Amino acid sequence: LNASDALNLAIKGIAHNERVRRHHAGSNAPVHFITTSMDHNSVLRPLNALAADPLGAPVEWTCLPAHPETGLVDPADLKAAIRPDTALVIAIHASNVSGAIQPVADLGAICRDAGAPFLVDAAQTAGRIPIDTDAMHIDLLAFPGHKYLMGPLGAGALFIRPGLEERIDPLREGGTGTTSESDIHPDTLPDRYEPGSHNTLGIIGLSAGVQWITDQTVDTLWARERKLISQITESLADTNAYPGLNLLGPNSPDNRVGVYSITHDAIPPHELAAVLESEFAILTRAGVHCAPRAHATFGTRDTGGATRLSVGPFNTAEDIERALGALREICAHTAATP
Repeated sequence: LNASDALNLAIKGIAHNERVRRHHAGSNAPVHFITTSMDHNSVLRPLNALAADPLGAPVEWTCLPAHPETGLVDPADLKAAIRPDTALVIAIHASNVSGAIQPVADLGAICRDAGAPFLVDAAQTAGRIPIDTDAMHIDLLAFPGHKYLMGPLGAGALFIRPGLEERIDPLREGGTGTTSESDIHPDTLPDRYEPGSHNTLGIIGLSAGVQWITDQTVDTLWARERKLISQITESLADTNAYPGLNLLGPNSPDNRVGVYSITHDAIPPHELAAVLESEFAILTRAGVHCAPRAHATFGTRDTGGATRLSVGPFNTAEDIERALGALREICAHTAATP
């Protein structure tokens, strides 16, 4: 299980449950979902697949717009869009493009008042910043193991608030090692969602990563990252030092994680990434980052996306200054080139 599996289970499991319930009720009413324009393809593609399925009940999908400068969703937009029949509200916790941290506690409170389950994609935040599922009114939390939980690829999890499993149908059936005398898949947890052989090595690696984070504490790691975030943000605020460089998302160190996507007026994103790697040994990722609607929000989807730099738990202030110095050198050289 990874974060994509977790998101698929939550989205498609709820959709199937709703479709069966409506079929038995003789209703062909659409299953209503709410997402945001910051969401990842691991949310968008399952919903598009459901919408294209000719055999199931129709799917209706409301996408809340994020602000084109900050990348933040306005909770008032959710309050206006949510309905009594909304099956699921989905929001990314922190954007993998801009680093903006969404107001999930406010969004969750609206969902709780409306009786709609709230799914949060914590791919960029699990193990990175404190998450309180009760205080944030989170019903479902999907996250991978290979990012800030320090585990290997191919591991992840889905937190399900107790009782909500009754509204999430399993996507797979198979052997569980329990109730083997029955050819009906068990409803008991965790077997309901975990048939077959598990990724034991991935689980062991993830456990070691979680133990390291527990020993360090999330609060300590987050405080360390916030210092680096301030260092980056304050430096980039001096636009004269970075001629032609543009930052997507918040230009404040508040309400963001250490994910920075940048564009340059004269350098395509992939070329900037190539120069950073070949000339400065700095690895970045260029493109649309599996988040086409986020890049559409920032106006970069059709221009090659952006170049993304991310802060890790082992980065130091010296690492950050080296990366910033490389950007300053590239910008200055480009500005001086006729």
